[in-house]
Formats: sequence, C-alpha cells, structure tokens
Amino acid sequence: MTGFRARLYACFALVYLVWGSSFLVGRIGVIDLPPLLFTSLRSLIAGVLLLGLALYRGNRLPDSRHEWRQIFFFALVLIAFSSGSATFALKYIASNEVALLNASMALWIAGLGTLGPKGQKLSVPSLIGLALGFVGVALLVWPEEMRLTPHVGWQLLVLAAAAVWASGTIVYRNTALQLGPIAFNAMIMLVGGVMLGTAGIVTGELPEWHWEWRGMSAILFLAVFASAITYTAFTWLMKNARTDRVATFAYVNPAIATVLGWIVLGETLTPQQMLGMLVVLGGVVLVTMPHRYF
Repeated sequence: MTGFRARLYACFALVYLVWGSSFLVGRIGVIDLPPLLFTSLRSLIAGVLLLGLALYRGNRLPDSRHEWRQIFFFALVLIAFSSGSATFALKYIASNEVALLNASMALWIAGLGTLGPKGQKLSVPSLIGLALGFVGVALLVWPEEMRLTPHVGWQLLVLAAAAVWASGTIVYRNTALQLGPIAFNAMIMLVGGVMLGTAGIVTGELPEWHWEWRGMSAILFLAVFASAITYTAFTWLMKNARTDRVATFAYVNPAIATVLGWIVLGETLTPQQMLGMLVVLGGVVLVTMPHRYF
C-alpha cells in the first residue's frame, strides 16, 4: 500500500468513525454537564488547537474590521446557534435521533445551493432525493399520537440548527475570505466558544458545572479528535479525494451513530422512525452521489 493510499484510508476512517461517534460522545457528555458550557469549552479547546496549527503553518490572523465582522457572523451561525442547539438537544433526545436529523444538512445544502450567483441546478435524481429526504424527516419527527410534545420541540430545534448551518455554509461559499481555512475556523471556534460560554453563564448553567472525568473526557475527545484532528483530515480529503466519495460521510456518519447509540446506550427507534431513517438516508444518497450513477 502506497503512502498516499494509506493516508487516504486513514483520513476516511477518521471522518467516518470519529464524526460518527461524536453524537454518542456528546450525549454522554451533556448527561453530566450543562450543554452550553460543555459546547463552549469544547469549541475553545478546539479553537486553541487549530490556532496553534495555523500559526505553525504560518497562516496570518484577521487584521481588519471586515474580517472580524465575517468571523463574528459565522461564529454566531455555525458555532453558537447550530452546534450549540444540536448539543443542547442531545440532553433531551437520543443521540441516534440527533444524528439522523443532522443528515438533513445535506438536503438543506442541496436545496439552498440552487440559490445565489453560484447556485447550481439540481438533477432529476437530486430533486427526487431531496423530496424523499424531507419525507423521511417528517416520518422521524411526526408525533405518533398526533400531538406536539417537548420531544418534538427538541427534534425541531435540531432541524432548525441543521438548516441554519446549511445556510451558513452557502453564505460561506459565496463569501470572499482572505484568511486560510484553518485560521478562519480557529477564530470562529474561539469566538463561538465565548458566545456559548456567555450564554451558559447568563442562563444560569455555571452553578451546575462540576469537574468530573466522564464529561471532561467527552469534551477532550470532541475538541481534539472530532474538531482539530478530523477537521484537518476532512480538509485534506477535500483537496485529494473525489468529492462524491468525501460526501459519503453525510449518510455513513448517521448510520454509525445509530449503531453506536444502540450498542452503548441502548437507544432504539420506533418502526416509523426506522422507516424515516431509511428514507432519509436514501434521499441523501441520491442527492450526494454523482449523476453518472443514475
């Protein structure tokens, strides 16, 4: 096996296994720790690590008001609201549900990606996949007793976070950035971490904070492996692997998260949710796979 191929397989393994397990780890972490402060500390540690990597590579840091405005916007959208909301929901709903609902990001990105000056027209298979995906999401969140419950509210929050993250990604695509990607992500994680920490203190989470090994282990895993290391692996794949193959993480990760949630925490899905899972993942496959396969 060549060095390039070995690195390729290693990076795919990281993206699949680490990001796929991050939902389970996040769920374990917020069982013991308040979710906003939990996400804040994770983002701050990851930001420091990425900042060190950026400085090691000689990347420059933001030095203008315009760049700082961009950083504050993306920190608010991608970190504070999207990541914060999804992690907050993990305290109240199963990790497998959060993972499956997060798969809708690929659907949101595909739909929103048709807008703007760089919008791309969707193929017929992609349109079918988009429709199937949202039908599957409806099956995942549709109340069995036809009434709204707090559980449904947390599911809708995850969907909203996924939609906002996808919107932020589209804005990012259409925004001219002078900073390198590692330096940029380091700064939005640091700023987003401060936002989340402030929100946690304002909402009264500080008295609930306590130092204990399980929650801190979850934070370190997510900060070091899920954010710093696997993000670096993902950016390498985006430059060195076929885009359609990299996109497979959109449906592999939720599948891994569902299996891990079942094995470790005993999480289950209702028959309706199982059907929704299959429909969602099928829709994401149609949206993300190259058109020549159809």
